Amino acid sequence: SLVRLESFGGRYPGALSGGQQQRVALARALAYDPPILLMDEPLSALDKKLREEIQAEIRRIHRETGVTILYVTHDQDEALHLSDRIALFRDGRIEQIGTGEDLYLRPASEFVASFIGNSNFLPAEHLETVNGSATIRLADGSVVSGVRIDQDFSHGQKTRLMVRPEAFRLRPGPATAGLAVDFIDTAFFGERRRVIARTAAGQEIDVRPTSDVAEAQEGIASRRQIFFDPAAAFLFPA
Repeated sequence: SLVRLESFGGRYPGALSGGQQQRVALARALAYDPPILLMDEPLSALDKKLREEIQAEIRRIHRETGVTILYVTHDQDEALHLSDRIALFRDGRIEQIGTGEDLYLRPASEFVASFIGNSNFLPAEHLETVNGSATIRLADGSVVSGVRIDQDFSHGQKTRLMVRPEAFRLRPGPATAGLAVDFIDTAFFGERRRVIARTAAGQEIDVRPTSDVAEAQEGIASRRQIFFDPAAAFLFPA
């Protein structure tokens, strides 16, 4: 009953769907009431829709049983969706451990920022830091202030500014910084549109505004300004 297969007890394994077989495997693992359940990429062979359904089942079973689940996956979205805490490994060592929000919104290193989610890294020069807030110069010469940092940088040090694709906006807001780009291509993803843009320095970046999708489409092959909140960006050594 825990995996909601009460009416399937008389069926042979071959008569079960892939998702039902995964539920049976989960029930067998839980039958001995283990203190820790190890799951090593259990959903990798399933299609996207079925994988999301089983993820929801795993979360429900975790809530109902309270069992600790050690879940191994190479799917960043799956890790963010399922976990209470994530340990991100690199070359056998933990790069960062924390909640999904910690790793996504407060990455400890450029590796974490690039591995969890999508990121743009813009070459920049550090100018000064005041009260944990940095002022930098981008490759196109524009100066951006208000970038939060958690390490020391020297004046003139080469750095890389990380901005998430969804952090870009097509219209300015309070305390936003502007970036001149050319829109090259666009693709529609339902709730948002992905835009490939080229900066004045010649770098292609990923822009995924959460609104104004029609405006993004109309802007193809045109030079324009896009905007981001410097406080939502991160600075890493080059």
